[in-house]
Amino acid sequence: MPSFDLDSFVARATTLVDSSPPATKQETRRWLVEPFLETLGWTVRADSCLPDRVVDETQLEYVLAVESVPALFVAVESATESLDGTRANAIQSAMAWSGVDRAIYTNGRDYLLLAGSSEIDYCALELAELEANESAIATYSRAALGHQLGRHTRAHVARQLAVERSSLTDDITNCLTDAVGQGEVYADEFASATDRFLEQLLVTFAEYKSSRLNADTDTAADVSVQFSESAITDDRQSPSSGPVSSARSDSSGPEQDDGVAGGDAEPETPTDTTTADTDATDPDHATGHSDTDTNGTDSTAATDDGEYVVRFFNERGSIGAVGHSSAAGALVEAAEYLLERGLAGVEVPWAPDDSGKTVLNDAPVRADGSPMDDPKPLSRGLYLETAGDIDEQAARVEALTERAGLRAMVTGDWEPK
Repeated sequence: MPSFDLDSFVARATTLVDSSPPATKQETRRWLVEPFLETLGWTVRADSCLPDRVVDETQLEYVLAVESVPALFVAVESATESLDGTRANAIQSAMAWSGVDRAIYTNGRDYLLLAGSSEIDYCALELAELEANESAIATYSRAALGHQLGRHTRAHVARQLAVERSSLTDDITNCLTDAVGQGEVYADEFASATDRFLEQLLVTFAEYKSSRLNADTDTAADVSVQFSESAITDDRQSPSSGPVSSARSDSSGPEQDDGVAGGDAEPETPTDTTTADTDATDPDHATGHSDTDTNGTDSTAATDDGEYVVRFFNERGSIGAVGHSSAAGALVEAAEYLLERGLAGVEVPWAPDDSGKTVLNDAPVRADGSPMDDPKPLSRGLYLETAGDIDEQAARVEALTERAGLRAMVTGDWEPK
């Protein structure tokens, strides 16, 4: 475990809070938060510390990097304010979107420690409890995260793009505006298009391992991945304190023998729920259906070895994503995701419009009783029509998402409409 003088920090900070607590956020940062980060081995005055950044529309007071790769998010409230559940959830969203799997949210008196990028584990500690939980706090140190990020991956690029997205959008927009006569007239369009491009690029570099090989057959196995936002606390309520041992689980990251997250394993990315177990993730293996429609045509033959990603948004921003190595598989994953988030109340049989073909039903048939071409069973006793080309499958994803009250963006190998 990294060696740092946590007990001295706690003693000094406790004295300060008891005698003359900081009255503003800036004072809290300077007198409590920065000394805490320095205790963990971070150099807040170095170029590796990026102050006051916005990631996925979430304000962060510090983004701490290792060799230019973002490693730790830190969000701060004034010592006079409580931690806010709404902001804690926004930090989770930023973690899921960027792949940065460690974050600290603090007011100098209370410390919310977040770990993971898909399933987020957390614990809430008071200042006086830090010493008793030193082994857990060590996983947020410069030494531990530096060890975890020791081997460069494509996911590191995604982290950098997420953190620098705003400034990159501005820079590229300015270049386009300067390169075109009367470019300022089109500045908003340039900015919007650039932001969409960077968003798609970021998702591409997040490591969706759709081409993992099956060791027994040396053929590509279907792979699915999902990550999503989950609530920490009710809005506007301070997280309750509790021992770290009951708040963390194995999904917070790989462990070293000394209890420090990281080890020699690959750092956790938004693919930490990925599995190559085809019996569990491939709808065909699970149900006995094939990808051949009633006309004998293989509806997914050209789409079963790619990266088909669907990102979901609410009015506040990105809330999660699903991905699969086939377009039909991504359609199934998207439907399962949406059934947990607003689609479950749909009346069946359901079609995107009155004149359209049945998409969801409680039996593998259309509204007129004719069989679906390629139905796949879902977890709530429903059947989903998955037949069609990539454009039709993408349109079905968007229709289901709209019915659930959300917005969808398809990226990766989905062909443009």
